[in-house]
Amino acid sequence: MSTPRDLRKRTVRAVELAAAVGQKFPPTDEQVAVIEAHRGPTLVVAGAGAGKTETMAARVVWLVANGFVAPEQVLGLTFTRKAAQQLTTRIRTRLAKLAGSRLVRDLDPSGELRSRILGSEPEVSTYHAYAGRLLGEHGLLLPIEPSATLLSETELWQIAYRVVSAWDGELDTDRNPAAVTEAVLALSGQLAEHLVEPDDLREAHTELDKLIHTLPAGPGQRGGPSKTLLGYLETQHDRISLLPLVQRLAETLRREGALDFGSQMSLAARVAQDHPEVGRTERERFRVVLLDEYQDTGHAQRILLSSLFGGGQDPDLAVTAVGDPMQSIYGWRGASAANLPRFTADFPVQGRPAPVLELLTSWRNPAEALALANHVTEPLRYGGVEVSTLRPRPGADPGDVRLALHPDIETERTWIADRIAAEYAADGRDKPPTAAVLVRRNADAAPIAEA
Repeated sequence: MSTPRDLRKRTVRAVELAAAVGQKFPPTDEQVAVIEAHRGPTLVVAGAGAGKTETMAARVVWLVANGFVAPEQVLGLTFTRKAAQQLTTRIRTRLAKLAGSRLVRDLDPSGELRSRILGSEPEVSTYHAYAGRLLGEHGLLLPIEPSATLLSETELWQIAYRVVSAWDGELDTDRNPAAVTEAVLALSGQLAEHLVEPDDLREAHTELDKLIHTLPAGPGQRGGPSKTLLGYLETQHDRISLLPLVQRLAETLRREGALDFGSQMSLAARVAQDHPEVGRTERERFRVVLLDEYQDTGHAQRILLSSLFGGGQDPDLAVTAVGDPMQSIYGWRGASAANLPRFTADFPVQGRPAPVLELLTSWRNPAEALALANHVTEPLRYGGVEVSTLRPRPGADPGDVRLALHPDIETERTWIADRIAAEYAADGRDKPPTAAVLVRRNADAAPIAEA
């Protein structure tokens, strides 16, 4: 599809565009650099509270206003449905304001640009929903039936438990069926996430066993593998013993026409990696790609996205990945903050690593909180992508940071409740303050709420 670039009479700057759509504050210099970045891949390291959603939405509006793309040529991907809805709402609202602005009438008196803006909208979804859409359109290439049912975690657990309970083969374990089910699902998920076949794991185990038993003795070692190395082998042996159950589960899911979330993403990655025509179709359909929370992507997601949109296959494709290694929270499910620095190599620009921009002004935190956060994260700051320290917005209100050590949990709860009560009782407030208490365990939430 052609873009409305020919309608553009001049380049609209990000600051001018913000005024045209009625934004209260103009974008900062660092936001302008992201909004007006060249077409092509760009990595944006955005700290906590740095306005990444606002900036991504502004980039879409800037590209549309300047005629580089039409709204339906924009793809936005994030992790949760709530985040996808927020980004969609932000973009739609800004585009609607743009369509009704005087700026659009000045840029294109014919009204064609306004019609394009109002006549289409971007596709914004979760990474998993996008993978599901790809399988629905291209799954027969594997082959996977487009009508395959996506299972919830509960449904998947029930099927896996049924497979384990009905298992009639050998299994050297003293764990109960529920514990074995959890282990089978964990191993199945990790294999899918890392695009590893069961036979590959068996071969790796064989090689590891040979290596450990042929290593020369270390300093002061009498001979033979150390206890630590033998422990690694035992763990790997336990995994290998579960592989027949993992394969039986996969066969059961195929027979019943069902998919779990891990398989959905890994199969989509295989479609993209093994069938270049799928990538060509997606790149023709989308000319702007926004990848949110990129530090929480896993290996399969990285392969999917780089196969479709990376590798320097289309230098004019505007791929913007936004993330922060300090906020990586999904390591337990195979995500890797290392994907953030890998982006620059996976999405090169004319054979060179993709450029890196930063959003470092935190709009929701006082200087005192940021000073504490910067101190705590200092040891993590120089691994992978080098991350600068966050700074407060101009004119930020002062904060009050207090640390307290209590003899027991009841005293701590009382202290927290008293502090919140004091904030509510403070004079001179237009409206009551909001409050949040972060807990390490869900079990702590109810007693704190009661206090």
